[in-house]
Amino acid sequence: MKVGIVKGPAENPYEFRFITPDSKALKVGEFVYYVHEGKKVLCRITKRLPLRHYPDIYLSNPDVEPGRILKVLGLSSREYDLFEMRATILGYYSRELGFVNPRIPPKPGQAVFLAEKDVIEEALLRKKKGELGSIHAGFLLNRDEDIPIVLDTSLTVSEHLAILAGTGSGKSYLAGVIVEELLKPYNRASVLIFDPHGEYHTLKEVEGLDEFSEGSYRPSVKIYGREDIKLRVSELDYDEIVNLLPNLTEKMEATLSRIYRDLSERGNFTSGDIIARIEEMKNNEELAESTASGLIWRIRRYLLEMEIIDDYRHMSLKDLLKPGQASVLQLTEMNDLEQEILVSALMKRILKARINAEKGLDGEKLDYPVFVIVEEAHRFASRDSRSYDVLRTILSEGRKFGVGVCLISQRPSKIDSDILSQCMTQIVMRIVNPADQENIRKSVESIGREMIEELPGLTKGQAIVAGVAVNTPVLMRARKRHTSHGGASKNAPEEWIRWSEKGESRGIFVDRKARLFWDED
Repeated sequence: MKVGIVKGPAENPYEFRFITPDSKALKVGEFVYYVHEGKKVLCRITKRLPLRHYPDIYLSNPDVEPGRILKVLGLSSREYDLFEMRATILGYYSRELGFVNPRIPPKPGQAVFLAEKDVIEEALLRKKKGELGSIHAGFLLNRDEDIPIVLDTSLTVSEHLAILAGTGSGKSYLAGVIVEELLKPYNRASVLIFDPHGEYHTLKEVEGLDEFSEGSYRPSVKIYGREDIKLRVSELDYDEIVNLLPNLTEKMEATLSRIYRDLSERGNFTSGDIIARIEEMKNNEELAESTASGLIWRIRRYLLEMEIIDDYRHMSLKDLLKPGQASVLQLTEMNDLEQEILVSALMKRILKARINAEKGLDGEKLDYPVFVIVEEAHRFASRDSRSYDVLRTILSEGRKFGVGVCLISQRPSKIDSDILSQCMTQIVMRIVNPADQENIRKSVESIGREMIEELPGLTKGQAIVAGVAVNTPVLMRARKRHTSHGGASKNAPEEWIRWSEKGESRGIFVDRKARLFWDED
């Protein structure tokens, strides 16, 4: 459908202006195209300005509509429905070359067309909805018709994903949508979720939904509570053990390093084995009484009392990670130190198991790629976090070994920029904080300046999708989930009223005059 005529170039060489009488259909972010040498050159509208304004005198009385004045004067309001649009040239899509910019802007007087659904799907999306290896995340934001936004699963999980959004923007809801898609029969992914707020337990509903079944395939969701999450002490690196023991002297660190090295060479060991070696060194007068006592006290006080660390029990990676299964580690009852140690130790095991499988080495193996979702990622991917080093390693090298990561955060400015820049697909939702916007602008190259300016105006569930999983950045609204959302905000008035009524039914009354509470019994 023809919607306008080219006026001429804009401020930048990759932009142009066109005139349209369309006052409703053409919104900022909408896709249009012009024809160049038989190719439909796709463009995105970035600005919209009215060309004709009502004279100020027509606007002087708020009780009188300008249209009524025009009608009295015998004029048509259509004369004022004229707009100048600025559009950015994206190019035409070639499966071999990607987007090809013709380097020649449209000529003045050339027709501009509204991009049809099939043109958009062909140009923007690498996969079709429901296709093998696809993630149907939502729909194009600026269209009344449902044009699906579909991500390429392989590129999303292997090249890493970042979901960045302010509080209440819907990031956890969207992450749930993505996990649902990964468990569909056309993906059957192996997913692990670090869940600090207990928001993902509702994903277990997929086990009873027909949309997720095909033939003999049935997805599963395992929920791990605090009592199920265990790390064997011998699985911890020396640095992780040192981080757990405060105020170590140089002599204590040297002793612990020697003991750890000797015990590690012999295989699995326990906290008791460490203490026994310290006692042995003290008895042989290799270690001073004060040093030995201080080190033993710290091990008993901090290492033995940390519930997630166990001498014998640990989580088997092959139970934790299977194709067609999502495992949710609920961290709600853990303190920050325990959460960081868990993420660090478990991610190291996963990476090592994938390296062993790929290179045919001895040791624990995972024979298939895995995808790990880290909620509240700013707590684990900042430079002062104990899990920083392993996340940086996996984000830079994990793609070679089939370890994909999704970082989800409401404070992207606190995520190390080197880590964030390794996430090659980005979904960015409403963000108002200027520091967070600036960090995104610096770390996420695929989102242009005009798209960053859209961030404060996005509403809940709306997002900018950019990176390798789509051909060009798009504005999207998240699709509706099949499962219920476990992170929905509480409705305080409803809760208060419900509990008030519950209290009255138990015989608890309020003396409105005296403001006193008592029980009738």
